[in-house]
Amino acid sequence: MLTQLYQNTRPYLYHLTDSLNLLHIRETKRLYPAATLMESAGRKDLLRVRRRAHERVTIGKTVIMVRDQAPLHRGAIGFEDGHTFDEFVESLNRRVFFWPGTDEGPITYGIRHFERYENENPVLLRVSFQSLLTANPSVEPYYCGYNSGSPRCSYGNRSPRGGRTFLRADEFAGTPSKVVEVTFKNPLILPPDVQRARHPLGPWRALY
Repeated sequence: MLTQLYQNTRPYLYHLTDSLNLLHIRETKRLYPAATLMESAGRKDLLRVRRRAHERVTIGKTVIMVRDQAPLHRGAIGFEDGHTFDEFVESLNRRVFFWPGTDEGPITYGIRHFERYENENPVLLRVSFQSLLTANPSVEPYYCGYNSGSPRCSYGNRSPRGGRTFLRADEFAGTPSKVVEVTFKNPLILPPDVQRARHPLGPWRALY
C-alpha cells in the first residue's frame, strides 16, 4: 500500500542517459547499474573511484558511456554507520537512478540535472512507475530525500551519507512528495510503454 501511495503521488520516473547508450538499451531492453556495466566490461577498477569525467566502457563491440560523478565531493559528506567514501561511491554505482515526476515532467531536481548536461544532447527516458514495477515484480524501489550524488555543506554541516541514504517505502520518514530519487539495486527490464525525448517537456516518442 505504501508503494502504491508513492506511485500515485509521482506516477512517472525519468532517467537521463547518453545518446551513445541507446543502442545497448534498445538491444537489451534493460537498464543496468553502472557497476554491472563496469564488471561486464572488465573495468572493476572503476567501482570505487569517483568519476571526474564520463567514462567509456566496452562490452563486446558495444561502447557505453558511464556518466561522471563530478558533484560528488568527499569534503561535503558526513559519513554515517562507519561508511567510507569508497564504499559510498560503489553503493551509488550499484543502483539505477530515476527522478520522480508526473506526465508533465520530472521534479525540479531532474530538470536541473538535465540542464547540467543539456549541451551534450542526452536522452531522457520516461516510464510509468506502475509499469516498471509490473515488469520487475521481484525488484524493490528505494527512496532518497535528496540528490545523493551532489552533497552540500549547509551552515557548516556536512550532508549525511551512509546506510540510510536509500530507504524502502516503510522506512522513509517523509511524505511521497519529499522523494527526490527513486533507485533500484538490480538491472531493470524496461516495459513496452517506455518513452524517450531530448527535453524533459518532450515531445515523447516510443523507445522501441
